[in-house]
Amino acid sequence: MPSVQQSRPAPLQTPSPTGWNTLEPEAAAPQASGAAAAWSAAAVTVPHAVGLGLLAFAPLAGDHSLAALALWSAALPGLLLTLVVPRPGVVYAPTTVVALLFAAVLATAHGAAPELGLSARQVLAVSGATVALAFVFQWLLGVLRLASVARFLPISVTHGFAAGVGLSMVVGQVRNGFGAGAADALWDARTLWHALAALTVVTLAWALRWRWPRAPGLLTAVALVALAVALAGVWGAGLGDVFAPAVQASAFAGPLWPDWTGIPWVALAQQHGSALVVLALLMALVNSLEIMVFNQELELDHGLRGNANQALRRESLLGVLCGLAGMIPASTSASRSRILLAQAGGSGGAPGLASGPRWHAAIMLGVAVTGAWWLHWVPMAGLAGGLVLAGLLQVPALMWSLRYARRSRVTWAQSWQVALVFAVMGGVGALVAGLVVATFVLLHDSAAKVLRHVRLDGELRSRRLRRAGSDSWLVPRMNQVAVFELQGVMSFGVAAHLAEQVRMLLQPRHRWVILDAARVPAWDSTALAQLRALVRDLAQQGIAGAVAGLDPLARDHAGEHVRSFADLDRALEWAEAGILLQRPLDQRPAHPERDLLGEIGEGVGPEAGAALLALLVPVAVPARSVVFSAGDHDRDLLVVQSGHITLATQWPPETGLRLATVGPGMAFGDMAFLNGAARTASAGAERRPAQLVRLSRDQFDAWARLYPEAALTVMNNLAMIGARRLAATTRQLRAVLE
Repeated sequence: MPSVQQSRPAPLQTPSPTGWNTLEPEAAAPQASGAAAAWSAAAVTVPHAVGLGLLAFAPLAGDHSLAALALWSAALPGLLLTLVVPRPGVVYAPTTVVALLFAAVLATAHGAAPELGLSARQVLAVSGATVALAFVFQWLLGVLRLASVARFLPISVTHGFAAGVGLSMVVGQVRNGFGAGAADALWDARTLWHALAALTVVTLAWALRWRWPRAPGLLTAVALVALAVALAGVWGAGLGDVFAPAVQASAFAGPLWPDWTGIPWVALAQQHGSALVVLALLMALVNSLEIMVFNQELELDHGLRGNANQALRRESLLGVLCGLAGMIPASTSASRSRILLAQAGGSGGAPGLASGPRWHAAIMLGVAVTGAWWLHWVPMAGLAGGLVLAGLLQVPALMWSLRYARRSRVTWAQSWQVALVFAVMGGVGALVAGLVVATFVLLHDSAAKVLRHVRLDGELRSRRLRRAGSDSWLVPRMNQVAVFELQGVMSFGVAAHLAEQVRMLLQPRHRWVILDAARVPAWDSTALAQLRALVRDLAQQGIAGAVAGLDPLARDHAGEHVRSFADLDRALEWAEAGILLQRPLDQRPAHPERDLLGEIGEGVGPEAGAALLALLVPVAVPARSVVFSAGDHDRDLLVVQSGHITLATQWPPETGLRLATVGPGMAFGDMAFLNGAARTASAGAERRPAQLVRLSRDQFDAWARLYPEAALTVMNNLAMIGARRLAATTRQLRAVLE
């Protein structure tokens, strides 16, 4: 049967998630100490924090040192999280998403300042309150355990989201002229010099990492480029002439604390409340998704298991405190954590994973304290190069692999789709694109596996036992029945794919179609509409359709035009009855009321038969009543005169397993009759009453002494009945095991 499966990665040697190993030999690189790995991560955090901090706090430039605001926001929140909720291999720092949305919140509050009479510290308080609200929303997501949803995201979404963050960092540096700030003149000489310096940092860092894996290559590269720029100043091509410094020289300054007094909260809420709440919700959603995705990566790629919901709750509570303090809250930083994991060791047992985050927090605190004296000597181009390299490291190495692209083309394309949407439209667009891709992958996989088994040649039979003549006529015509066994949730796209597959697989000989939905846990309304349309189209082609195993709610919504049965066995019995109705009248066996012996009396002479008939005792069985139960010790043989008797493991059949159904002329209870053992099953009438005749073993033995040849014929008939039933049981068992 044709099936479609999502492209999966072939078993190949997986590169490091950070991308460093794409330029390294196959042998694993030596693990750096936690301190060395922390220096490399800090070399990314410093330019990242300074660049984003300058952007976020730009409206407050006239009231406080932007460098101080940026550096303290980079140091204190991360230090707080590292001390309170430490996690091996996880570096806490302000993320790109939070910093950019913080900038939008601060710009909104600063725009309202002239009208509401807000000071710079009051603007910071309004921004802090909005950011605190965002982290309250994030805390609620953790309380509601929505982080567990990340487990349902396909690898293409998690890879794409990580790559999108990295690409957006690279694109941001290009737009900013690699630190030149020449957005309107990207191709002037000054911008080209900045680009050359930034690319030099990237190249040096990669070369140093290749030659000395334990050394903090990025930090060393930034220092070398800063030294080269300082020397170029001798010829008038240094800082201030060609290259822009990271910050302007200024005296040491501590954090700027917000002023919570005298703020007209009601007027602010009326004028800008909706805009601020939307920004808070956006910050909570996108930052939560980034945390959830990276937690999944930690578990899958590095074996560092953690509770994502608990991480959301803990980071949110501390994020609220940092927001109220007027700082950009820290969160799990995927880019810096990946650098630490790559250098300190990617497995949970590496010692540097525990000490690395603490070293990183200490380094950033030292940078914040001393930055006023040396940071203005660092060219912005060097920091831009660090951000470019950090962005490239964000992209999972598998996404750069041509071999992976060939082997898993669909997954690779989906990853780049999410990444490019993130780079162009930001986190919200990537969130939407990721959900679309996840939904597509889910529907694709569900549709590809919706048909568990397809039986087109009459392999399945019902448990209805029939006389030999009816059975021999039925067997060669069962290939008119097509059975489709379904599985999985039946949604709109899956149902449409199912309908197409059924129409494609049916052959001209098929006149009955059964859909076995016992393994379908849920149907949506569109899927049920597709089901109704399929049954209608089949009927127009002269094919009778039925569904078995629908749950009660789906059965009610499917409507009266969809024929439904409780299970597959009853649906097969319906199809068999339809096939038997095709027999010519002269070939249908007659069962007169006087033929009480049924199949056990075939071949018995008239005299012996009349004597045996005199021993039969009529039995009336009301609907839903039992004839005998499993474990009973009677030895009577029973023959159905009218109606039907159901054999089941226990009574009523709904509480056990239905074994068989016997109709007029059929005998049952033969095993106890022959060997005297206890009954192995229960028997009774289900929906309608039945009429039986009973033959006791003692009376049969007395009759057999008078008519030994006729008794041998009856025993032979019972043996033939047992053989046919054993063959039917074997056929059913084989169908179940296939």
